[in-house]
Amino acid sequence: MALFSRRKKSVDQPDVETEAPVDDAIAQTDGVPEAPAESVPTVGISVQAFRGVGAEAGPEVSAPVESGTDAGESVDEGIQVPRPASGAPVVAEEQMGGPRLPLAPPLPPEQTHTVDGLVDNVLLRTALAELEEGASNEQLLGVMRQSLQGHLYLRVHGDAREQMAAGESLSVGVVRDDERTFMLAYSSGAALQASIQDEEDAASTSAIAQPATLVYQQVVSGGFTGIIIDNSSVPHRVVFPTELLQRALEQGDAEMSVKTLLAAPRDEQTPVRVAEALAKTRSWVAINDGSNGQPVGIAEAHTTDGRRFLQLFSHPLEVVVLGRNDQPMPFEPEQLAKVLSEHDEIAGVLVDIAGPSIAIEREDLSAVMVLAVDLGDD
Repeated sequence: MALFSRRKKSVDQPDVETEAPVDDAIAQTDGVPEAPAESVPTVGISVQAFRGVGAEAGPEVSAPVESGTDAGESVDEGIQVPRPASGAPVVAEEQMGGPRLPLAPPLPPEQTHTVDGLVDNVLLRTALAELEEGASNEQLLGVMRQSLQGHLYLRVHGDAREQMAAGESLSVGVVRDDERTFMLAYSSGAALQASIQDEEDAASTSAIAQPATLVYQQVVSGGFTGIIIDNSSVPHRVVFPTELLQRALEQGDAEMSVKTLLAAPRDEQTPVRVAEALAKTRSWVAINDGSNGQPVGIAEAHTTDGRRFLQLFSHPLEVVVLGRNDQPMPFEPEQLAKVLSEHDEIAGVLVDIAGPSIAIEREDLSAVMVLAVDLGDD
């Protein structure tokens, strides 16, 4: 938890100071306070842009076509996918042009803070910083995908620590607009600071950090119209309707285990840990259905020396935001194992090419490959 106090502005001192370290405590937030004096933003997002992406998307394709087709012809500037250990492949991805933002570097960002004591969700903060007035649906969905890992800050009226100790529902910040109610959340200490800098009762405001997916679950189950992230940071804010949040949660595992691993600091065992997660949870592949004149197949990426990597995605949004004429198709761990076991020429998998991403070579995919042995025994 972090408590805030209102004080005189200074060049060297922020308006918000932390009186206790932030933790990642999980608490129920079904208590809804009176709305803070914040306006309902006009920025929106078309739910139609996301509805329908699911198990039915894409044709039935059991394995990559023999030629190893990708989704497009032109070679883009190339995407480098370093690996923590030696022998990192440099992958040149063939893809069609289209909306590209917000993407991220292959490696996760350094964990930093804009207010002492409050660690920012850097991936989300960076994605929001790229938004301008009139952002496209693709850009907003790009922010959505980056919000699915890491934490969000919730404003609490009163002392969050005391409320939790007493077993009370946290009185979280909301915005009311007639019959609509939006939960407020923040990507960083600076965004949280901006939300209280003009409020007289700032000293009675505290904050709690929670996993973003848990916050989204609370929005869905709590009957909210949606969530507003960084409401006081115009134009770098977004509004996500509850229907969009529900669809995003349904199409990913509860812990977003793969995305969480890709966003975390890495070491030599990171590829193995990601492979273990892929062996336990559904991933997605990008399917070209032939409508753009290209051969039907599962998207691949090729290294500069010609090796083939199957493109995998932790969530269908990871495919959508690339702006290609691909459709996401769910891929169970057993399907992945079958493809790898039947196609020795595939050198490994490339996960979440929009970043953060990772290339995992076949030698580190033993947790997946063992599933193919089990299938053979059956």
